[in-house]
Amino acid sequence: MRVLGYWKIAAALVVVFAAGAVTGSICTHEFLKHGLQRALNFEHWKAGVMHTLQAKLKLTPEQKEKIEAIVEVRGREMRGCFTHAFDDSGHILVRLQNQIDQELTPEQRLIHAQMRKDFRAELKKRFKFDLPEE
Repeated sequence: MRVLGYWKIAAALVVVFAAGAVTGSICTHEFLKHGLQRALNFEHWKAGVMHTLQAKLKLTPEQKEKIEAIVEVRGREMRGCFTHAFDDSGHILVRLQNQIDQELTPEQRLIHAQMRKDFRAELKKRFKFDLPEE
C-alpha cells in the first residue's frame, strides 16, 4: 500500500511537471513572437528609444528635438539593414527549398510545394514578409 501511495505522488509530480513544460514552451513561443514583431516595428522602436532617453537624461526640448531627428535618421538606416538582411535571407531560403526539391521524388515534391506555400503564407501573415519568387 505504501508503494502505491508513492507511485501516485510520483505520477502527480510528472503530470504537473509536464503541464508546466508545455505551458512554458507555449508562453515562450508567444513572447518571442510578440517581441520580434515589436522589435521590427520602427515606430515603436523610435518611441521606445526617445522615452528611455527622456526618462534617464531629462532632455531639454531643444535636445529632444535634435536627438529625435538623429534617432529618425539612424533608425531608417537600421530599418534598411534589417530589410536587406531579410531580403538576403529570403533568397537563401528559396535556394534551399529549390535544392531540397531536386532530391525529392515527384510525390514528395507535391507535398513540399504545399509546405512551401504554407510557409510563405505564414511569413506574410505574421511578419508581413514576402519571400522572393523562385
